[in-house]
Amino acid sequence: MQYLERTLETVLTNVSSVYKGVVVSGMRQVGKGTLLKHLGRTRRYLTLKDSRLLRMAKQAPEQFLQMNPPPISVDEIQWAPELFPALKAYFDETDEKGLVWLSGSQRLALWANVSDKLPGRVASFDLLPLSIYEREGIGKLQQPYVPSFNLKRQLPEKSPSDTWRTVFQGAWPDVLKADAQERQIFFNQLVNLYIANDVVQLNSIEKRLEFQKFLAVLATRSGQELNYADISKACGINFPTVKAWLSIAEASGLIYLLPPFFENIEKRLVKSPKLYFVDTGLVCYLLDIQSPEELARYYNRGAIFETFVVTEILKSWVHNGLNPNFYFYRDFEQNEVDLLIHAGGKYHPVEIKSSVSVEQKKLSGLESFRKSVKNTGLGAVISMTPEPFAMNPETVYHSIWSI
Repeated sequence: MQYLERTLETVLTNVSSVYKGVVVSGMRQVGKGTLLKHLGRTRRYLTLKDSRLLRMAKQAPEQFLQMNPPPISVDEIQWAPELFPALKAYFDETDEKGLVWLSGSQRLALWANVSDKLPGRVASFDLLPLSIYEREGIGKLQQPYVPSFNLKRQLPEKSPSDTWRTVFQGAWPDVLKADAQERQIFFNQLVNLYIANDVVQLNSIEKRLEFQKFLAVLATRSGQELNYADISKACGINFPTVKAWLSIAEASGLIYLLPPFFENIEKRLVKSPKLYFVDTGLVCYLLDIQSPEELARYYNRGAIFETFVVTEILKSWVHNGLNPNFYFYRDFEQNEVDLLIHAGGKYHPVEIKSSVSVEQKKLSGLESFRKSVKNTGLGAVISMTPEPFAMNPETVYHSIWSI
């Protein structure tokens, strides 16, 4: 399979000249190991899928580093937390930079080990499924998206039918060119591996089946405000279990929770966020949507398209090594803005519509937000429109392919 360059490559190269180590976390099969192999062609690549290497990393971590001296890349590092103290001791004996690149799933566990055992010595980054830039092989051209009248068109424009095909197919490297059967097998294996290896609390068949149902219920709510009681009722599980399983899904990178906007930051911490899966191909699989054509007719296609746009904008920031300060807006009169991007000291409102054209009256949330918040920047409406244009001096209208 041809390698597709990742936006994060430039960040990793630059950071390696500053830090002694780099950690790349992300879900299974998003391409972490492939990225490290490609970018670190001059360093030795080790994977702890190799049982011999794993045993040595766990039982003799100092000797592991002696026999595999840096610069090295180590994949599946989550299986050997015993290696972190040895890495700390190794790092503390030298001033060299870029010695060890690490990658693995179980994001929060990795970050906990990094912050506890390697503070200030390594830089940590997330890798999500392929962005629309990375799919086209131009990942290094992607910049963090902020609405602008001067967006540089880098991507080929796609028709609505081709856009729905992209939304449906999914963004994992192994499904880009997969046929229907191969795609189905991939997502089936992905979910099974995720539950078996990452959701370690589910130690019975019954719990695993309940968790699969839980994921399907979550998929029906992607793009919607999180309602614990509603999910509890739909899944037939209690409230604490819902909260625990949501934490697992978020910690593993399967879902993204978008917080609500309040100028009083304390209120942001107590109100319900919106829930998004990080890949719409997985959403379609969980909802048993079997073709792009079926997706284009699906009753809740707008929420799936919104999920696609939000996650693509998320990737544009995360894959550039940046922490996205994103929110959504809803006032007491139920005026809404799908996404707020806090950049340059301003809040940029973004509305997302799955149609080609949008009536002005359906954009009341933008007007309401501008009236309520003073430091508002240029806004955007992202839809299926073929050509970008200015709706007014404060709003640009363009397709997802212009981000």
